[in-house]
Amino acid sequence: MLDQDRRRAERLLLPSPIPGRVAESAVRIIDIGFLGTRIEHDEPLTAGPQRLQFQWDGEEIVVDCTLLRTEPLDAAFHSGLQFSDRDRVVVGRIVSTLADRDEMERLRTLVEASKLINSSIEPDTLFASILTVARNELHVERGTLYFVDDQKKEIWTKIAGELSGEIRLPIGKGLAGTVAETGEALILHDVYEDPRFDRSLDQKTGYRTRSMLCVPIKNRGQRVVGVLQLLNKMNGAFGPRDLEFLSGISDHMAIAMENATLHMELLEKQRMEQELALGREIQSRLLPSAPVDVRGVELAALSLPCYEVGGDYFDFIELPGGDLGLAIGDVSGKGVSAALIMSSVQAALRVAAPIEDDLARLVARLNALIFRSASGRKYATFFFARYTPSTGHLRYVNAGHNPPYIVTADGLTEIGSTGRPIGLLPESSYTEETVELPPGSTLFLYTDGLNEAADPDETEFGNDRLRSLFLAQRDVPLTSIPSRVLDAVTSFERGAKPTDDKTIVVMRRA
Repeated sequence: MLDQDRRRAERLLLPSPIPGRVAESAVRIIDIGFLGTRIEHDEPLTAGPQRLQFQWDGEEIVVDCTLLRTEPLDAAFHSGLQFSDRDRVVVGRIVSTLADRDEMERLRTLVEASKLINSSIEPDTLFASILTVARNELHVERGTLYFVDDQKKEIWTKIAGELSGEIRLPIGKGLAGTVAETGEALILHDVYEDPRFDRSLDQKTGYRTRSMLCVPIKNRGQRVVGVLQLLNKMNGAFGPRDLEFLSGISDHMAIAMENATLHMELLEKQRMEQELALGREIQSRLLPSAPVDVRGVELAALSLPCYEVGGDYFDFIELPGGDLGLAIGDVSGKGVSAALIMSSVQAALRVAAPIEDDLARLVARLNALIFRSASGRKYATFFFARYTPSTGHLRYVNAGHNPPYIVTADGLTEIGSTGRPIGLLPESSYTEETVELPPGSTLFLYTDGLNEAADPDETEFGNDRLRSLFLAQRDVPLTSIPSRVLDAVTSFERGAKPTDDKTIVVMRRA
């Protein structure tokens, strides 16, 4: 009620001038209030008592008034009329009706503006919708909508045209940044008088910013989620009515902007998931199928990454003289960074292994490569062996990897470490060892995702269970062993989420 009384006490701007007459001269009523009105006319009028006549809702209205002041325009005049006390009741009825209509129009405008603002959660469409509402209702030349990025402590917006792209500003810098920081609106009638205004964009584009209205957009928790910056009002100066209109749609703008932000985050998450899915597909193709043409041996392998991409690695490499290279590795950590190190190891090994017969020197070179690439922040446990089918000899270097096992009819033999993990120190040295695989024996290579797998009670599978599991595979067809082993480990986990990649490679000598 108080707000309605206040509005009726104001001078109401008419949607379109109402024709009338003063002293037989044609006039146009521009606005009207309880105390007086402003008229526009082409012929000069005499100051003093006058009588104003006009049509209102089909009724002839005649009121006594006093012409107080006249201001000349380019081709006309503006004059102010003050109503007599006797006729203020008549005028009050008109003002009350106009105020009611104005309020209904304001509510209609707010509803239409809210519908437009909430019509899409696409950021580009939201930018356009909010700026369209501002231009149509406040009659401004240009506008910019900034989103608040709380994580980066910045505000950002998209711009079109020759300077198209994204603008990011620290919160607290410039006019928009200040509004984002303080949550207080700014009205500037000459922006060049404010030292916080950055003139560089005007200088680049040739546009002249004169006036500005800069308002915070707050959600229902009063957190600033955006800033709306409007430039150069075309029909007068920015004022309280403009702030009142924007305040009426602020909640809707905030909701739309928060929905748009969630939409952008969802799109980014989907994009990353697609990239990771593609990475997983590429990585799976980098891991080779077990060769079937190596004389006197059977081979099989299986790898299950913990995430979309993993840091486990295995490989089979054809070497001079009919020898076979066997590799397995486990990069520290998981995910994309581990996968990148893994691919570097694979690429370097496939180039160097066929031309470097000294396995200790070969692994030392890999160590230097990984250290240079990751500066010691990433390392990998690594096992590489060169198997000669004609003799059954296995030459190997074990760079801190889980001990491989050789399972025979008599039991299980462990292959120990011969050096540090690669990439840990810049100049690690390694020792080459040799072992013979008896006929019928099976070599097990694996990563610690097997022995360190845990159940919901955080009990690990452990080395003892793993050795017993390997011994149980002596008479199992070799191609079935990898899946049987991983199934047994997964069954032990009882639904607990895996925390590491799992890889197994097996080779059996005929």
